Amino acid sequence: MNNLLMVAFIIESVIIVVMLVAFFWLVRGQMKIKRDYQVLNDVVHGNCNDIAGLCSAALSVDSRIATVDNRIAVTDEQIDDLAAKIAEVEQNDQSSHPYSGDIRKVRSGASVNELMQNSGLSHDEAALLIRLHGSKTQP
Repeated sequence: MNNLLMVAFIIESVIIVVMLVAFFWLVRGQMKIKRDYQVLNDVVHGNCNDIAGLCSAALSVDSRIATVDNRIAVTDEQIDDLAAKIAEVEQNDQSSHPYSGDIRKVRSGASVNELMQNSGLSHDEAALLIRLHGSKTQP
């Protein structure tokens, strides 16, 4: 009986040792998982902060782009208005100037004789128009 009790005691001791080893192994694994969880939690928190920063920057850039688009639209309107005014002024200048047709002929390369024959200008008038409005390469 003593022998049987001793065998039971050894078996119980081995089981307790195995259970203690398994317990320490599980505690160590749980601590490793806890550290990994903390590292992953820090990474996720950092990514959330980065995403929030990027969203904020995107909103700022979007508002700047909207401001620039508005400025471009206003500038386009101003350019259109100025172009209309310039065209109006040029039209008024050309229609009110008595020599506007002759000046166009000079710019297209008309000679003194052509101006005298077609426009009824004197030699001095035709020469003066060519000197004032002719190309720089003409004598």
